[in-house]
Amino acid sequence: MPTALKPRKKPTQERSTATVDAIIEAAIRILRRDGWAGLTTTRVAEVAGVSVGSLYQYFPNRAAIAVEIVRRRTRQFLTAVLAADLSGADDFEAVAQIAMAVFIEEKRRELAMTLALRDNLAAMQGRQAILEEARAFVPALQAKLAAAVGVAPAPAQLAVALAAVESGRS
Repeated sequence: MPTALKPRKKPTQERSTATVDAIIEAAIRILRRDGWAGLTTTRVAEVAGVSVGSLYQYFPNRAAIAVEIVRRRTRQFLTAVLAADLSGADDFEAVAQIAMAVFIEEKRRELAMTLALRDNLAAMQGRQAILEEARAFVPALQAKLAAAVGVAPAPAQLAVALAAVESGRS
């Protein structure tokens, strides 16, 4: 991932974590209301109640903020899939249907933001961020699938499938 799309630094103290969370939440509110066109670093800082300089300590530009939102959303979706009750699913197709239902329900909760990010995902290399986050979930998802149906998909195939589903591409 290009440096311009990565956070500049990670928060280490509670106060800095709260600042980054405020920036992300402000960006989410702006994306919901005004879409990608309304998302500027100045506007995000204003809505977050932080200085632009504070925002720039953590994020070099609006695309880096959006990529962090994509990362967080991907973790949220995959955490929900991991928490899904797969009892009663006796084959991989049933497991996939349950997992997709959970995923779609999570996606619907933030549809306006999903749509605002969707058209700009390629420009900000959001698919790469999705793939990176999905890889972190592969071992847990493999274990969950193996426990449910006795078969764990290959790690690379599972990561690519997760990224394809999340990014809306196949």
